[in-house]
Amino acid sequence: MVGAARFELTTSASQTRRSTRLSYAPCTGGTFSNLASDARQSFINFEYPPIAQKFLVGRSTRWTVVGKPRMKETTVTQQADYQGLPNITFRQLEVFRLVCREQSYANAALELHSTRANIKRVCDDFEKAVGRPLFEKSNGCELQTTAFAAGLISQISPLSRGLRALGDTVRNLHQQGRVLRFAAAGEIFRGGLFTDFLTRLQISDTFNPCFLRIELKRCRTALLNAECDVYFGAGIPASDRLDQVDLGAIPWRFELGKDFRDPHPASPAELPQDRWWIAEAGEPECSAKLLEKFHAIGACGGRVFSSGSADAPGRHDIVLHHDTTARQVPDSPWPGYRFTALLRKHHPYSELLPRLTGVAS
Repeated sequence: MVGAARFELTTSASQTRRSTRLSYAPCTGGTFSNLASDARQSFINFEYPPIAQKFLVGRSTRWTVVGKPRMKETTVTQQADYQGLPNITFRQLEVFRLVCREQSYANAALELHSTRANIKRVCDDFEKAVGRPLFEKSNGCELQTTAFAAGLISQISPLSRGLRALGDTVRNLHQQGRVLRFAAAGEIFRGGLFTDFLTRLQISDTFNPCFLRIELKRCRTALLNAECDVYFGAGIPASDRLDQVDLGAIPWRFELGKDFRDPHPASPAELPQDRWWIAEAGEPECSAKLLEKFHAIGACGGRVFSSGSADAPGRHDIVLHHDTTARQVPDSPWPGYRFTALLRKHHPYSELLPRLTGVAS
């Protein structure tokens, strides 16, 4: 027997049985107001055991219960249910809007400076989030929006306009006080080539420059992680993910051995055979290519000298060091490392690459 009542509970126990006296009044919802001996008031569920006897005493109801009633306190909590809300990002909304407008993943990728595969992946994630197909291909392989997508685009258009307005505001704030972070290894900032280049660049009217010291081995990571905007260095090979601007050849500084008695060479062909070195700069492959250029214009022998190498120049040898503190020599007969500026492709400062290229030319 299972029941529900509003009652006063008085319990008496003996060695042989347990009895409960109730002032009984039916109620709904399966809840009771329990005024127990400890004067605590709460809502409880009361299940009567299957074996019970009922006696009427005047206007009250008396129950004799075999076994202990099972009472379970119920805690009612109200929490917002977010499980039905899709997980949507602003990126998905912007990509979805452009794909609907262009009716092509590839065209939307060009607009967003991304790839078709990335745009397709974002749209697939958006479809999973909303739980409905958004596009279908027509006979001409063009994308057509479904009825659900058409209704969705009408709802998100005000939000997209707000996002574009926010982007314009951010760009205006950047133009009023944009910071341009130049980075290089420590010796580049000493003067010479970098100072001359910065003078010709004339960026004080547009940018607020700052300077960071980052070693060459971290230059690509720093650029791709937006730790800096432009990196200057020597002996840096090209990269698919970075734009490279050639700023000219770096002059040489000649270090003569203590017992070097030959005339000072005026061209690579006059270098003493097998007794000259070029100091390594940047990546090893750049030094190896530079050595080949020396051989192509008449130099014989020669080796690349690096700080960690077991071979070292002798007392009769000559070593060529790249000198970034010197000024460039026009029409020099000596091949040399190239002074290079690197920046990531599709940089937010769209005028930065044309400015760097203009100064280099």
